[in-house]
This record gives sequence, structure tokens and C-alpha cells, in this order.
Amino acid sequence: PNSEKTTRLPLPVVASLRSPLSSTMSDFASLLNSFKQNAASASRATKTSRDGSSAATAAHDEQLSSKKRPRPSSGTSQAPHFPAFHSSPSQKKKGSFELSFLVIGGQKCGTTWLHTMLQKCKQLSLPNQKEVHFWDWHYKKGFDWYTRQFGYPDYNTTNANTKQPLYGEITPDYVVLGSSTIAEIHRCFPDLKVVFVARDLVDRAWSAMIMELRDQNMGLNAGEFADGVIGGKDSKRAKTASVSTAQQRRMRQLSSPSSQPDSYYLDRLRNTTHNSRSDYATSLNHWYEHFPTDSILLIDYNEIKANPRGLLEKIAMHIGIDKVIAKQYVNDLDDEEVRQRVNAAAKRDSKDGDSSSSLSQRPRLKKQLESHLRPYAMEFNTFLKNKGYSWTLNDYSQEK
Repeated sequence: PNSEKTTRLPLPVVASLRSPLSSTMSDFASLLNSFKQNAASASRATKTSRDGSSAATAAHDEQLSSKKRPRPSSGTSQAPHFPAFHSSPSQKKKGSFELSFLVIGGQKCGTTWLHTMLQKCKQLSLPNQKEVHFWDWHYKKGFDWYTRQFGYPDYNTTNANTKQPLYGEITPDYVVLGSSTIAEIHRCFPDLKVVFVARDLVDRAWSAMIMELRDQNMGLNAGEFADGVIGGKDSKRAKTASVSTAQQRRMRQLSSPSSQPDSYYLDRLRNTTHNSRSDYATSLNHWYEHFPTDSILLIDYNEIKANPRGLLEKIAMHIGIDKVIAKQYVNDLDDEEVRQRVNAAAKRDSKDGDSSSSLSQRPRLKKQLESHLRPYAMEFNTFLKNKGYSWTLNDYSQEK
């Protein structure tokens, strides 16, 4: 009757019910067993959806984390070790490869814009593609592989009289490298200059989680962009181009921030992937343990918008470019190039036409993110003061 609640049977069950009445008892038993299995599966699914800490949620977190970086091989994660490069710069063969700078983060802090701008400086040499991930993912490929990413010839055959540019790269995940890896970088390149860009913690985490959601739905594998440096293939663009327009539209829908509830973002923020990248002070302390204070430059993300030319000049001089040359490099840049915000997450969200993609449309979630990240912001502000910086991050204090 219409007043009774009807049960929608699984398709295999419906198909079986349409079979001829002459079906055998064994067929009926099989049908009944199938019905029980489907009912049990539905019950488990309901239980899982009600329990935010269920095994299914944990498995989902694990799946996302595995896409972020490759797993260490069977239990042993060994730090990079290149004893051939442990001699001081004055003892190294003239013309040999010398890494001059690393921009170590933060993730979603304007580093793509910075990569584009620094590539325009003739005195610098950066890989064509940002994020080489040598010191965390690809160090087992060896230094010859690493130097090739810069277009650098074999250091044994380099003309000693050739003036080398300042080599450096930008990989935002380097900020969370372990202390043993940072120590090895220092042993190889003790004069290395380090740059870190710090962004408002809530804005950074939100942008990173949206990027993660988008990449997951595109089916990208960790490290594809690094392989693209060698092959010259844009993996993201190739992935998108290989699917139909309808599929691309569906991927955009699944990647929309509004496709996930608040609980999803809170769970992701607590995951090690995002939590560690929000703890600026702890990660940077590892770098200060091995490099002198004057070798590390901390940048306020807001400078990219407020004073982009001044910021670029400051970074160029920190890297090792003469003041006059650094000023000339900045003056030669086109205004439109300098103002361009490459890889701007806000622009990408508005392109999707989803009004709820903005965090401002979810005030309850924003407050929860602020509450979780407040201790990290306060700790980093203390860290900045101790290092002699006058700028601070928003610490989401109640009086503000």
C-alpha cells in the first residue's frame, strides 16, 4: 500500500524476481542470501556514515595521504648522503655545481609566482618546473639527475672559466624535511641561502585542502610533476585533456569546496599532511639548527601584494645578487608580470561559479579552523620576534 514504506531492492534482486516461476529452490536460496548480503552492506554503510572516526574515514585519510607523497620503501627511510659534496666551497673544483638557494615554503604561499619572477633574473638558474622534490622524493636518483634539472652540464666536464649562475629551486614541502636531511644539505652546501614565505594559517590551510581535493579527483599521482621535468610533459594538463567535457564538468563538481561537509575539512586539517605544514615554528627551528640566522630569510606573504618589486629585490640580494644588479633586474620587469598572481586559488574558485567555495560563506567552519590553528600562529609570532622580525601573523585573538 502507498501508506507503507517501500524498500528498494538492489538491481540483482529485482532481476532475479523477474525470472520464471519455475526457478528452482536453490535459485531461491541464492536470491535470499544475496538479499541478506545487500542488507548487511547497507547497514554497515549507515553505521560508517554516522561514525566520523570509523575505519572507512581512516582509510580515506590514508588514501589522501598516499597521494601527497610516495611511501618509503619497505620500512627503511634513509636520509640523503652525498659525501663527495661535503668539502667546503673553497675546496671544491672550480666550476663544479653549487646550490645557492632554496625556497622551502610555505605551501600555497605564492611560491609559484615567486618561481616565475625569479626565472626572469639572468643571474639565477631555476628548473623549468617548480618543485623538483629532490631532497625528499628523488635523492636516490643522484646528483647528476638533480643538476640536469637546472640545465647544468656534468660537473666533471664544466669549463672552469665559465661563470656559473646562482642555482636554486623552490619546493614548498622542504620546510618539513627531517633534521638529518637538513644537516646533509648543510654539509653539501654550507653557504646556501634559505627563503620561507609565511601566509595567514587559515587561508593557507584552506587553499591547500582545496588543492588536495581537486588533485585527488583528477586522479593525479604523487611525483608526476617531477617526472614531467625530464619528459617535458605537463601531467595535469594531459590528465584533464584525456577526459571528455562531461567528465571534466563532473570532476569540477566533485572538486568544489561545497561538495564536502565541514567535518571533512576538520579531519583533513588534523591529518599530519596539513598539520605539519601549519606548524611553521617547529619546522623552521630544524633549519635554524643547521644554518646561521643570516642565511635564512622569512617573508610576509602580504608583501607579494603590497610591495612585490621591493620583495623581489630583497630576495635577490639575500640569494647573493649585487644590490645594483638586483635593482636593475626588478626595474626591468613588466608591471603586468609583477602583478600577475600565478596559481591564485581565489580566482580558480570563482571560475567554478560556486558561491559556497569561499570560506567566508562558512563562518562556523572558519571559527573552528581558527581555533585549531591559533596556537601555531601565536608560537610563530613569538618565533618571529625572537628572530628580530617586526611583522606578525593573525593569531585570531578574540579582541581582534
